[in-house]
Amino acid sequence: MPDFGILGQPYAEPLQPGIGVNRRREWVILSALMTRPNAFMSTNTLVDAMWDTEPPRTAREQVMNCLGSIRRAIAASGAADVRLDRVRDGHVFGIDAERIDHVVFSRLCAEAESAKALGRVESSLGRYERALALWRGGVYDGLDVPSFASHAAALEEQRASAAEQYFALSIAAGRGGRVIPHLLRHVGEYPLRERGVALLMTALHGEGRSHDAQAAYARLAHRLREGLAVGPGSEVRRTLDAILNGTVPAPQPAAG
Repeated sequence: MPDFGILGQPYAEPLQPGIGVNRRREWVILSALMTRPNAFMSTNTLVDAMWDTEPPRTAREQVMNCLGSIRRAIAASGAADVRLDRVRDGHVFGIDAERIDHVVFSRLCAEAESAKALGRVESSLGRYERALALWRGGVYDGLDVPSFASHAAALEEQRASAAEQYFALSIAAGRGGRVIPHLLRHVGEYPLRERGVALLMTALHGEGRSHDAQAAYARLAHRLREGLAVGPGSEVRRTLDAILNGTVPAPQPAAG
């Protein structure tokens, strides 16, 4: 398992004793560095991470103090393969990127996609399972940092898409019953993602629960109508029609 991470409450196992758990500013800075390992990050970028409104006059000094705390935690950990280097007016967090959870997550998703394209279903499913198991909560859980929002949103989208690929492969492999509890949680977390609802409907119908599948469609239609004043999209409508006609095909994972 990676010993550094942002897929949930940020953590850095070797550095925890030196930083503790309640020093928010150090964790904001360290999370920003973990987001872009082995890449230059300017001091101004770190200032923006710490203050989403106009920073105080001592902002750079405070950032430097936090960086000093992180350096001392690295030194105290004895981790010779972790560095925080000053480079011009910025810093580079030097580390084997495979020690950071979001890097491993993205690699496993890419490997799962490649295995799927080659028809290696079991290999693809296994990699998706390992990738999704890395998540411990929302990205940067506990740190309300607006400057992280776009990166967090991209990772959350990748997570949702990976889960849906995993569900589609599982249903196509005849394991729809096993993933229904996970699909229910997924749809609860992403109630307006029509791909997830369509997969849930397919899995429920495959287990003889067509009434529940139609109820899932009705809930989605209600949410879309009340929240966005639109109706369900084509994939969900096709799934409902196929259920009503008794012609539900095995779902195909999305391309790419």
